Amino acid sequence: MSPKKLKEFNTTVKDSTCVDVLFGYCYPSTYRVGMTGLALHIFYAILNSREDTSCERYFRYDTSSPALSVESRRPLGDNHIIGFSLTYEEDIINLVQMLDSGNIPVLAEKRTGDDPIVVVGGPVVTANPEPFVDFVDAFVIGEGDLVIHDIVDLVIAGSSRKEVLSQFAEVRGVYVPTVSKLKINRNIILDLDTLDYPVAQIIPDVSEGSRLEPVFGKSFLLEVTRGCGHSCRFCLIGHVCQPRRTRSLGRLKDLVRMGIENTPVSKVSMIGSSLGDLDRLEDLVCWIVDQDLGVSVPSLRADTVSEPLLECLVKSGQRTLTIAPETGSVELRQSIGKGLDNAAIEAAVEMATRSGYNSLKLYFIIGLPGETDDDIKASVDMIVGLAKTSGLKVTASVNPFIPKAQTRWEREPQPPIDELRRKLKLVEKGVKERSKVTIESLDPRNARIQASLSVGDRSLGKVIQTAATYGGYAGWRRAEKETGISFLSLANNAERLQNELPWSFLRK
Repeated sequence: MSPKKLKEFNTTVKDSTCVDVLFGYCYPSTYRVGMTGLALHIFYAILNSREDTSCERYFRYDTSSPALSVESRRPLGDNHIIGFSLTYEEDIINLVQMLDSGNIPVLAEKRTGDDPIVVVGGPVVTANPEPFVDFVDAFVIGEGDLVIHDIVDLVIAGSSRKEVLSQFAEVRGVYVPTVSKLKINRNIILDLDTLDYPVAQIIPDVSEGSRLEPVFGKSFLLEVTRGCGHSCRFCLIGHVCQPRRTRSLGRLKDLVRMGIENTPVSKVSMIGSSLGDLDRLEDLVCWIVDQDLGVSVPSLRADTVSEPLLECLVKSGQRTLTIAPETGSVELRQSIGKGLDNAAIEAAVEMATRSGYNSLKLYFIIGLPGETDDDIKASVDMIVGLAKTSGLKVTASVNPFIPKAQTRWEREPQPPIDELRRKLKLVEKGVKERSKVTIESLDPRNARIQASLSVGDRSLGKVIQTAATYGGYAGWRRAEKETGISFLSLANNAERLQNELPWSFLRK
């Protein structure tokens, strides 16, 4: 289906001459991934609930143009505010390219009063906005639900770009690089039940399996929890989204009822980290199934899985159990803060087999601090053992360790790319020789780019801008050479990471 002919349900199109603020919500990646993200639906609903605001969407790929809105083909540069959600570090290239395609000055310092104000939020910049300051007028640190109305109100009331940005800097959790401030406090919403929630979510009218279909299929996205209570040493969400918060069972049921009434789907996709920690998760899942609805859940902690829960999920149509051992080594698992033993993992897989599951997805990390080849072998043994005893179709996602700002391992260097490749080959060879398991992995070169952007400082702006003109891994290498800035070796430089960290001004 041609992107120009894309039909969607629950979109909002307003007469731009009858509102005060035009807001462009941008997702710097594919339409499919952007439409899977809950943030898009939340902010689209919040902004369009205001009579004085029109919010329309822009995507880097799979629409008619990254510079024209999906709703009305409104030029990107016509908006008063452009808001980006940065979920993956490498998408900064797409962000820069989207600005350029809309004839908006890429560098914030070159924008005038005729240009939109560029605001960026999301987990990447909540952890460390410094590498991206050259391109952004203001960052939202933490959960943007708390400040989105303030941002719009200030744009309406402001008489100039300078005044608006100065006022932005007074809002909690908003970081304006051009306005000096000693510390920025992260925004966290404690009571999720008090939040408005989008019950009329946008659904693309596409066939099943289409490249424009959201990752979870056509479904109602139900945010069950925010944050995570486990705080594994490597995990960003467990550090910048604390504390763990959940919606009440009654509120969740109400949202499902309203969501299915207002969204043309028959499936609910649950959103949240460590979802298995939710009290009465089994009750919620089985209640949804009793409403004749499909339901899917993300990765579950193995020690929170129960057979009745899995049976309800199978009844709803889910056939893949996803768990994240991270490593097959019990000792290394304890070192990373993942309090999970092998027995719990094995028991969860056994229950999945008995409940009627037909496949298993496992997540592992290689290159963790302190990891040895024996630890790699333990991961191989776990993958092979689970495949053999369960008889399930097994896919193991094996990805390099990426140090993240604001985690307890923010100062840990990433192993050299060659070492990551060697370890990945040990896994691939060990599994291939002993079982029929599909191995998926992130290219260590991409992991290196992500790590450098995660722990970098504002000197990386020149590298990013240059890389955006070329694209691909070769573009990053070329940018490093042309700018003379050591980019690809940054995350492997243990000595550099012992100094004061670029993001030290951010506070919980």
